[in-house]
Amino acid sequence: MGGQPPGSLGERLGTPVPSVPRAYEPIAHELLVLVMSGRFAPGERLPSERQLAAHFGVSRPTIREALGALESRGLVHTRVGSGTFVNDRDDDHVRGDDVAADASPAEVMETRLLVEMGVARVAARRAALDPGGVELVRAAVEALERTAGPDVFPDELDAAFHRSLVTLNRNDYLDSLLAPIWEAMTQGLFVTMQNMSWSALDTKRIAAEHRAIFESVQSGDGELAAFAMERHLRAAMAKLFSDDAEDGPPPRYFA
Repeated sequence: MGGQPPGSLGERLGTPVPSVPRAYEPIAHELLVLVMSGRFAPGERLPSERQLAAHFGVSRPTIREALGALESRGLVHTRVGSGTFVNDRDDDHVRGDDVAADASPAEVMETRLLVEMGVARVAARRAALDPGGVELVRAAVEALERTAGPDVFPDELDAAFHRSLVTLNRNDYLDSLLAPIWEAMTQGLFVTMQNMSWSALDTKRIAAEHRAIFESVQSGDGELAAFAMERHLRAAMAKLFSDDAEDGPPPRYFA
């Protein structure tokens, strides 16, 4: 491991950077400066998410996004159960403006939650008009249930399922509005965060959640479909951001 620069955590981090909820970019830039200046040496473990959140005065999801931004640029790497470590680096290949290039995963997921509950509700109401579309949703569900790589986030199969529900809405304008969301899901920061600690159990969970949404849609129950979609996306947010405040769906789901 690299050497440990002297000084307390407060001295080494310097003055906290003003931030706002979900504004990970200033934190990512500040951490970039600290790494590039040698305050955290190659091979050294960064402070924990909890410590960084307390120091900068932001939420743990914001810190996780900032660390994900640095990891997507090759500056740090995360070891599950051990923490985030500084990589050896070639300064000529690090650009500070790249850190803010990706959309905020927190904002993308919040938007999905707001929009896709409605998508599921309308898909259920219109399913009877499009039996072929319902079969496409079924195929996406079954493909995920049979996936050969359960320990990696199934991005293409997940996107196919959600986009097939949009198709059932029979609304081309809605489809065009959601295109930037599908694009954001393929960006480096989002992909890095999704794969930080993905397991076969996670794939099994989302396959079961997709199945529940599909069965609600197939039955024509719009409210149950929206309910199942909210549960699915809230669970995804809890997994993605690993934050105590978003630790799974609200209690009402288990009543």
